[in-house]
Amino acid sequence: MQFNRIFKLIAGEEGGEGIQIESDGKNDSLRIEFDIDKDLTQQTNKSSIKIYNLADASCEKLEVADMVCELQVGYAEDIGLRRIFLGQVTYSTTRNEGPNRSTELELSDGQASIRDTVVSLGYAAGVSAKAVVNDVAAQMGVTTQIAPDMEFATYPAGFSFLGKGKDCLSKILDASGATWSIQNGSLQVVMAGGSTGVQALVFSASSGLIGSPERIVKAVTRPDEEAKKKRKVKKDKKRKKAGWKIKTLLAPTVNPGDLVKVESVPITGWFRVESLKHKGDTHGKEWYSEMELIELVSS
Repeated sequence: MQFNRIFKLIAGEEGGEGIQIESDGKNDSLRIEFDIDKDLTQQTNKSSIKIYNLADASCEKLEVADMVCELQVGYAEDIGLRRIFLGQVTYSTTRNEGPNRSTELELSDGQASIRDTVVSLGYAAGVSAKAVVNDVAAQMGVTTQIAPDMEFATYPAGFSFLGKGKDCLSKILDASGATWSIQNGSLQVVMAGGSTGVQALVFSASSGLIGSPERIVKAVTRPDEEAKKKRKVKKDKKRKKAGWKIKTLLAPTVNPGDLVKVESVPITGWFRVESLKHKGDTHGKEWYSEMELIELVSS
């Protein structure tokens, strides 16, 4: 059973002294709220975390731009602690709320890596795009998570690049028909429309599913360059992708691109997680995940 909400927040500057705030589910004096948004785009995932009644010294240590924070959450009687978000502080504030004081952090996953990394690369003929991706990731200071079905292009005449690391990734992965994003500090690479290959969880009425899945149909936004090429076309049918929106008990281990199975009255099968939102409050009703799932297309 999933009882006793627990959390741990680990924060610190690289090479500096950090802090650790945690609750084992029995300490009512510690309260945390969080709101996390994740998707498969190249825009950084965002999180808002609010902690109540921290000591002055802890507040001061958290109020540092680009400080790295890791939030772990879970259930004491079930999965224990699991990482749900890793990112850098982009904004922090402390304010009084009646008898309580709250410290709110806004975090961005991969903020410094995407913003600051400039690469200068040169490779001989026959280099694989995979080698370039690994080198860019190393310079960005992130690990790589590459889908098992990923197929990389090669460069018969070699490859060179000077500029932002993120622009290099987009250039070489577009040529391979792939997409990239930063998930919990790791560079995730999947084929366009594909998945990480991770079969995360099964959701049913008896295993975390809340309510009934809702049918959704979304238009697919074209990249800017592709849109420019289409401007002269009189009428261009909007591409759409169909799927479902589900609500579950908090599922911290699920990430965009993973596969989840839904077993319910309207649908049963495996779906790719397109985007998700995690919301939690250790002292409130919110402790759930909302996911937008896309139907897998048979090849």
